[in-house]
Amino acid sequence: MRLRKLTLCMLSIAFVQTAQIQSVQAQIISQTPRPEIINPEELQDVETLKREIPIGSHARSILVPRTGALLFASFDRNSDYVIDRDEVRAGIAASFKNADRDLNGRLSLVELEGWRVRALGSENATPTNYAFAPNFVRTVTFETFSAVLSGVAENLDKDFQNELDGKISMADLLKYFAPPRARNNKGENCVERIRQTRREVEQQCRTRSGY
Repeated sequence: MRLRKLTLCMLSIAFVQTAQIQSVQAQIISQTPRPEIINPEELQDVETLKREIPIGSHARSILVPRTGALLFASFDRNSDYVIDRDEVRAGIAASFKNADRDLNGRLSLVELEGWRVRALGSENATPTNYAFAPNFVRTVTFETFSAVLSGVAENLDKDFQNELDGKISMADLLKYFAPPRARNNKGENCVERIRQTRREVEQQCRTRSGY
């Protein structure tokens, strides 16, 4: 008799505990937020993330100034951080006037070299003297000077799809570059040196543009 009562008592306790567990589980389920179901028709309004690094660029790539970046940044006269075609033409004319020290309408190689150091930041910067004066010519006309810089402007204007819109943004003045990695931890890893050079170039750009 006692054994029967003890069994019934244990069954009652087990039933009560089971009911409590089920009640707690039901509360947890009811309080858990349901996932939002998106209507397929609304997917057209969903903004997709754009890849900042072009396809084919390595994750170790860093941004460095492109050819003529310092010069063309100074062409931004209205401080909207975009260089349009009118600003390019005005900037090229002003650059030639700045380079022509003797005001004879032509640039000697000495004048050209001095202007490149002032405007591009280094005598080793591109475009080089040879781009302006191929075949060992001794003077550079405004037409040649303008043609070279117009070609640089066209290259800067092209986006990743190789399209032109007539406007050069500050982002267009940069390009991705993957520095070589030192092998077997021997030799100089030039990543930090390139970053330091980039910071110096950006500071020169800001100083020249007045911001």
